[in-house]
Parts: sequence; C-alpha cells; structure tokens
Amino acid sequence: MASSTGYSHLVIPLRDHAAIEPAAITAMLEKHGLEAVTTANQRPDADISSTDRDIWRAGLERHRLSLRLARDIGARHMGGILYSVFGKAQHAAAEENVKAVAEALALLADDAAAMGLRLALEIVNRYESNLINTVAQGVDMMRRVGAKNLHLHLDTFHMNIEEEDPLAALEQALPYLAYFEIDQNNRGRLDRGSIDFGPMLARLRTAGYRDMIGVEAFSSAISGPEVAAGVGAWRNLFDDGAVVARSGIDVLRQAGFAA
Repeated sequence: MASSTGYSHLVIPLRDHAAIEPAAITAMLEKHGLEAVTTANQRPDADISSTDRDIWRAGLERHRLSLRLARDIGARHMGGILYSVFGKAQHAAAEENVKAVAEALALLADDAAAMGLRLALEIVNRYESNLINTVAQGVDMMRRVGAKNLHLHLDTFHMNIEEEDPLAALEQALPYLAYFEIDQNNRGRLDRGSIDFGPMLARLRTAGYRDMIGVEAFSSAISGPEVAAGVGAWRNLFDDGAVVARSGIDVLRQAGFAA
C-alpha cells in the first residue's frame, strides 16, 4: 500500500528487538521497492538521560543493538526519541540529564557513522519527554554533540503544542533538519484538521529541502494497543490506513513534494 500510494520509505520501529527479523523485513522492502527508516527507544532501566551510570550504559548498549538491527535491514537512518524514555515525566530534566544525553549521543554518532547510518532526534511535546520539547532545545543538543551525522526530526503535531512560532522554529531547525513529519492536531487524516501545513512546506521548498518528509496518523481502529495507549489514540479517527496515506500524498502533492 505504501509503495502503490507513492511513498518511498517505510518506518520500522525497533521497540522490541526480539521481534525484529532483518532478513524477512529486507525481503519485504525489496519486494515493494521501499527503503527502511528506523526508530529506536529507551526504557526505564536503559536510558541515556539517566545519571545512574549503570542505567546510562544500558541505554547506550540498547541503542547500539538498535543500530546493528537498522544496519541489517538496510536502513541509513535511525531516529525517534533517542534521548529519553517516552512518556510523561514527573519532574523537569536537570542539566546533568542533558549532559548525560550529549555524552552518549557523541559515542552513538561515532558508532552510527562507522555503520553508514545517521541519527535524528525527534522533538516531542511535554507529555512525551521532559528533555527536548522545542527546536531551540534540539539545536542546543546539536551544538553540544557536534556530530555531522546527528540531525533533527520535526513533527507538526508536537510543534503545534510547543512552538510559539512554528515557521520561525522551522527556520532555526533547517541547518540540522533530516526529517519533516506532517501530523494533524488530532493525529487523524492529514487533510482534515486545524494545522495548515502549507506555509511550512512552502518554506521547505524555497529552502531547497530535499530530505525526508513523512506522514503520521493514529486511530483506535487500527493502531496496536500499545501504540494507541502510548499516544492516547482513544478515538476511531479512520478505519483504513490507505485513506490516510492518500490524504498525506494529496497534501504533499499540493505543496509540490509529490508527483
């Protein structure tokens, strides 16, 4: 469905390492002419934002395993909330947490480069992390790490919550941007909602942006239970993923990003 609709990449989450079968995934992607984009995560006992060095080291090793899996399925990109555990935190992140992340990402970026991969930090809202919620915070992390293969991933759903001026935030992110994701305010169909993607997509065009643009949506009808619970997809916003895929392509086509 993804390839027939007009997409060139498919996101492969690396949440459960034991469930990843590189050979089977590679065969599926090759059959449909798609390239893998991977996402990775952290867990409470394996978290590079932790000041507990055992937990920090476990988080780094978890990411290293994710990198190997990404490489084995032919991906060149590993992104997601790489810097902390997904979910609402109980307190603000401290400077020590930010430093711990920067230290780990510098090591991870070297590992990724050796495998021909790049990393991208997805900037998410305050209910999904307490560490990087704005482009300004993301750019600060870019500068702390200083790795050429470390980039930013913007998602319009999160920007709509956290950024005072999404266009200004996009402008700040452009030198580091490797993934721009369109995602409506209610996380449903891309052509129905309050977020106007037009100005941001137009700015990407004038900037000569040629990297990835993704589409994301969730519905209680088709999202898995774990995913639905994680993002709060309590309502049935659509019954057919193909409808959402087409709505995303329509939005991108109108902006001049799809044939």
